[in-house]
Amino acid sequence: MSLARDCVIAALCTIGVAHADDTIGTLLDAQRESAVKAEGQVEAKRQEAEATRAARARAAYKLLRGAGSPMTVTPERRAAVARSRATARLLLARDRAEATQLADEAALLQAAIARIDADRAAAATIARPAPGSLARPVRGDIARRFGTLEHDRTRATLSRRGLDFDVAEDAPVVAPADGVVRYAGPMRGLDHGIVLDHGTSISILAKLDPVAFAHGATISRGTVVGHAARRRVYFEVRLPVGPGGTPIDPEPLLAPGLPE
Repeated sequence: MSLARDCVIAALCTIGVAHADDTIGTLLDAQRESAVKAEGQVEAKRQEAEATRAARARAAYKLLRGAGSPMTVTPERRAAVARSRATARLLLARDRAEATQLADEAALLQAAIARIDADRAAAATIARPAPGSLARPVRGDIARRFGTLEHDRTRATLSRRGLDFDVAEDAPVVAPADGVVRYAGPMRGLDHGIVLDHGTSISILAKLDPVAFAHGATISRGTVVGHAARRRVYFEVRLPVGPGGTPIDPEPLLAPGLPE
C-alpha cells in the first residue's frame, strides 16, 4: 500500500513557485501530469489487488466448503479447521480493506485532477499585478530572494516563496496595496504576520511583532501594519489560484523608492 499512498501524497503536495520565466499554467500542467501519473499507478495497484482478492476468495471458498462444519470433523482436526477458517476470513477482510483504501485514493486523485483543471481555467484569465504596482513594504535591502536555492549544509534544493528584507530594529512595515485583512496573528516559524487580500493577489507580511488589525479590516496602501520582530521582515505575494494560492516573485512588482 505504500506505493499508492506515496503517489497520492506526491501528487497532492506538489508545490511550485512561479518564476519570471514560468507561468502559473506551466506549474498547474506539471501538477496535473503528476496527479494523472499517480492515478494510473493507483489504478494498476487496484487491479493487481483485485486479482489477488479474487484468487484468494476462490481459494478460501474451496477451503471453507471442503473442510466442512467444525462440528462434523473429528475432534483432532477441529482446531485446525477453525484456524484455517479464521485465517481465510482475516485475509479476505484485509483484501476488502485494501480495495476500499485504493478506491478512496483514486477518488482523491480524481478530485485533485478536477481541481487542477478548474485552477488551470482560472489561471488563463487571472490578472497578475503589474510591475512596480506594489509599494515596498519596509526600508531595507533584500537579504534572501524568491525562487529555488541549494541549502548550504544539506545541498537539498529548496523553494523560497518570498523575500526577506534586512531591516532596522522595530522597523515599521506598511501595506503594499489597498486590501482586506484575511488573517493577523502567529505564523509558524515567522513570528507574527498579516495576510492581505488585494482582490487579484494576496500578500503576506511576517516576522513581525503582534499585529493589532482584526479580520475583515480594510487597509490602505502605505498604512503601517506592524513592526519588525527582529531584523528581518518576510514578504510574499500569491495569486488566488490553487489551494492557498500560488506564490509569485514579489521583487519585480515593487515600486521604486522606500516607504515614508
